[in-house]
Amino acid sequence: MPRSIALVASGLFLAVATSLLLTGCGTGSIHTQPMVTSGVRLTPNPPKIYIAPFDTSTGRWLVGREGIELVDFKKDFQTNFVHQLEVRLNKLAPAEPRWVDDLPDHGWLVAGEFIAVDQGSRALRTAVGAGAGETTLQTKVYVYDLSISKTEYIMSFRTGVPDEKEGTGSGSGTAPAGLTAAGEPILTGMGLGSGLKLDTTRTCREICDVLKPYL
Repeated sequence: MPRSIALVASGLFLAVATSLLLTGCGTGSIHTQPMVTSGVRLTPNPPKIYIAPFDTSTGRWLVGREGIELVDFKKDFQTNFVHQLEVRLNKLAPAEPRWVDDLPDHGWLVAGEFIAVDQGSRALRTAVGAGAGETTLQTKVYVYDLSISKTEYIMSFRTGVPDEKEGTGSGSGTAPAGLTAAGEPILTGMGLGSGLKLDTTRTCREICDVLKPYL
C-alpha cells in the first residue's frame, strides 16, 4: 500500500493499542452469571494464590476526575489494590500477580471487578462526621481452582456490601474477560484519599476472611 496510507494505519493501530493498555480492558463482558454447582469445591492448601488485576472498565467511579486523569487514577488504584491484596493473601499461601492469559495448572486464581469506587468528601468527613462524606469501595470477586478449570470460577462473592446477607456466595461460571493490565503491582504514594486507603485495606481483609476457611 502507499506509504502515507501505511503510516495512517500504523498510527490508528498504535492509538487503539495504547488505549486498551491504559484502561486494562479486554474484549467481551465480565458480568457473568454464576451457575450453582454444588459438587465443586476449592482444592485446599493451594501451592500458590494468583491475583489477576481487578477490572476497572465498568462500575461507578466517583473520584472527581475525567479523561486521562481518570484513566491514570484507575490504573494507580488497580495497581495499589492488587499489591495490598498480594500482601494479605501471602499470609494464607504464597501469592503473586498473574495475568489471565498466562496461568499454571495448579493453584487458585483470585480475579474481580470494581463495582463502586466513591472518594466521598474529605471536607464533609472532617467538618460534619457521623458518616457524612463517606467513601465507598465495592467489588465482585471470582475465585478459580486452576486444577479444575481456568475458565469457570468455583465461587464468587461481593465485598463492601452493607447487608452481609447479600455478600458472599458460591457458584461457577464463565471466566470474566478484560482483566489484564500493564505494569506490576508496586507500593506507590498515589495521593488516594485516606478513606479509600482504609477501604482498600478492609476489602483485602474481607477477601482473605472469605478464603481462609477453604485452605
